[in-house]
Amino acid sequence: MLEDYRLLTTQIVILAAVLDPIGHLSLFLGATTTLDLAARRRAAWLSVVIAFGILTGFGLLGPFLLHAMGISLLSFQIAGGLIILLFAIRMVLGDGELASPHADQTASASSIAIYPLATPIIAGPGAMLTILLLVDNNRHTPHEQALTILALAIVLAVLLAVFLLGELVRHLIGPHGTGLVRRVMGLLLAALAVNMILSAAALWLHLPEI
Repeated sequence: MLEDYRLLTTQIVILAAVLDPIGHLSLFLGATTTLDLAARRRAAWLSVVIAFGILTGFGLLGPFLLHAMGISLLSFQIAGGLIILLFAIRMVLGDGELASPHADQTASASSIAIYPLATPIIAGPGAMLTILLLVDNNRHTPHEQALTILALAIVLAVLLAVFLLGELVRHLIGPHGTGLVRRVMGLLLAALAVNMILSAAALWLHLPEI
């Protein structure tokens, strides 16, 4: 029982560091700028539920899929980094395609919940690689894997709570502040994406660490 508690605690700490609920709040605020309160709450719930399904499924089936398709983890990391970079550029430049103020709010909330919130913001390459290593079919028993999934659910529940409290932050900083946050976080996200790509390339080419 003590070992289970230690494993669960360790997994929660690792996943909390990777998923970073507080850090993701700014990205959530930026991606849902044009949605009303009800639509933002819907987007928050949907994105977390979808991200949980993606991460759980990838953790259990990812190794088989990557092996069957002959895809290396480095290739997956580079591809994910490129997708995040494209989204980050849209955040910085203020591309209006993420959601139109005149679009149907329910449809917008659903589409934004899937992309970019569920993936690549929450269930991004970093989170996928982390859950892949934590579940690891070759090293862990089904019981240990269940504890990892439980840890993931706990961390995502915290992330959902942070998203739902984000309305208070939005109210305090106002619409102009939200736009500024979106562009600043887009710039940081772009830097993170470039770092992911360069790190994977450095490992592939056996270059010094970035």
